[in-house]
Amino acid sequence: MLKKITLILVATVLPLLAMAQTVKLGYINSQEVMMMMPEVNDVEKQLADFNEKNMKYLQDMEKEIQDKYIKYEQEKAMMSDAIRKVQEEELMSLQQRLQTTYQTLQQESQKKQAELIQPLQEKLRTAIETVSKKQGLTMVYDMVSGAILYKSDAAIDITPAVKKELGIL
Repeated sequence: MLKKITLILVATVLPLLAMAQTVKLGYINSQEVMMMMPEVNDVEKQLADFNEKNMKYLQDMEKEIQDKYIKYEQEKAMMSDAIRKVQEEELMSLQQRLQTTYQTLQQESQKKQAELIQPLQEKLRTAIETVSKKQGLTMVYDMVSGAILYKSDAAIDITPAVKKELGIL
């Protein structure tokens, strides 16, 4: 009887132990690694140059509006109502154009940043995949985002089993 119980126990526990030994999880702080990549300095410089040009353009627009406003204030008393109204509308239009340009340049800056960082992210992803395969990892999690950065073919999708357990299937 004891021999039979031992045999049953070994038959059920041994496969579980074998599976447990094949599952290896890893984690990484992708942000830390990304910030240490030498290419980041070049990306930051390119982005700073891009933003500096945009800032100069915005400053020139602001100066133009300010100059026109000063001129308007100086000449306002001598203007007819019709000319004053046209000048005020022009100033308001310039101010709206400045705000629209600011928003557009902000979006372009975000787009440029994504464009410049994408090759670094791809390089990091490839390195993570290479190291994961070399170390026989099943999955690698990012400590910063909580995302799964690597999943081997040995990973098991338990979605169907959970659906069945919940009676959804």
